[in-house]
Amino acid sequence: MEVADRAAAVAALRQRLARLGGGGAPTAPRPRVARELETVAERRAEGARQGGFEPQEAGGGIAWVRRVSVDLGPFLERAGAPGPVTAAQLLRLTLGDPGPHRPLWDASSAAVLDLETLGLRGSGVLAFLAGIGVPRGDRLEIDQVLLVDPGAERAALLAALARLAGRRVLVSYNGRSFDVPALRSRLVVNRLDPAALEAGMHCDVLVPVRRLFRDRLGACTLGRAERDLLGLERHGEVPGCEAPARYQAWLRGAGWGVLEGVVVHNQLDLCATMVLAARVAAHLEGRMVAPVHPADRYRLAVHLERSGVAESVEEHLRATVAGERGPWDRQAAHALAARLRRRGGAAEAEAVEILGRLWRGRPSDLRAARALAISLERLQRHAEALAVAEGSLELCSRLEGWRLSALRGAPAGGWVVDWERRCRRLRGRLAAQSPPPGLALAGGVAAPAPVLAN
Repeated sequence: MEVADRAAAVAALRQRLARLGGGGAPTAPRPRVARELETVAERRAEGARQGGFEPQEAGGGIAWVRRVSVDLGPFLERAGAPGPVTAAQLLRLTLGDPGPHRPLWDASSAAVLDLETLGLRGSGVLAFLAGIGVPRGDRLEIDQVLLVDPGAERAALLAALARLAGRRVLVSYNGRSFDVPALRSRLVVNRLDPAALEAGMHCDVLVPVRRLFRDRLGACTLGRAERDLLGLERHGEVPGCEAPARYQAWLRGAGWGVLEGVVVHNQLDLCATMVLAARVAAHLEGRMVAPVHPADRYRLAVHLERSGVAESVEEHLRATVAGERGPWDRQAAHALAARLRRRGGAAEAEAVEILGRLWRGRPSDLRAARALAISLERLQRHAEALAVAEGSLELCSRLEGWRLSALRGAPAGGWVVDWERRCRRLRGRLAAQSPPPGLALAGGVAAPAPVLAN
């Protein structure tokens, strides 16, 4: 084939590919398609304005932002919180006991964050709505950044970052596991520095809610916490699981009504998180959530002790024991006895009484039996300690291996080895003491008949 023929064939092929849309230089969209795209974009902009969003310049692009101010007073009153969360309370929720340090800033230096995204994991976690709230007394000043054009994500991210910059505390509900990682990943994709997310402290309210109320709530979702801890109920609510489909429908040209409920849902999530932070902070200070669940005092005592707050721990443990509601009364009795044993002296004698009641009520509680035997031996009450050890060893001999291994608190080497060693030592000490005949067990700690646990 001549060179001219080859050139003609190539030109004809290019023309054919261009007509099919698969080759040649890119061509401009057909006028009808371009008009349709412009119509959809205009409809989105019109809907965003209808929802209160306005375009703002951000990093050379356009971000759509909506600002509202919400009075939290009625919500706080309904929840039984004495007022909005303070800076000191946020510090305590975040760090436990901050010691003598008190913040030199107020709560307006904090920001609450909540995202609505297109997915829960992977590349689909595109944040199409970012809500950022700043507390100002009883009010929450909220900025919501809507991704009207997915191609303008960088501008939307910059607008959100500008509202988070310089905040001393970032408040969220499950934000440590979801919102912050999702936002960080989008910043990295858009080549933006995620350092602003790392500044200051992060108060994830889910953490104290789980520690304090997991027995009451079960699944510690924000909705469940709202209903059971705040007494709030949303009516006509758009569930969060519908948010991705509604946003995608809106992008394709659906009316603003499809997305309006998602924006309201995001706003309510921000308000609920701040009210919940105030309610949990008040709970930590002794103004407990009513009605008081049987587990509330025990969980509060455990949380305070882990956080390094000594006051009220023993009071809450004693109240839980006195309530006689299982299983928390036994758990509280174990914790109270452990505190008393660490104190020693007369306090350890009281621990012996508590542990004795636990052991007599449930001889299969070998953890209580072991603590009781150790305390009795420290108090030089060797005969009583031996009675506990022999009774527990007898119980172990009657239990099948798998049941014995399932009992909590086993020492190194296992229960049987530990009880045998303890019995030998106590018998030796008693023999060395040469006690007079007819010695009675002081304190009433007598070995019960071994009983198999249900």
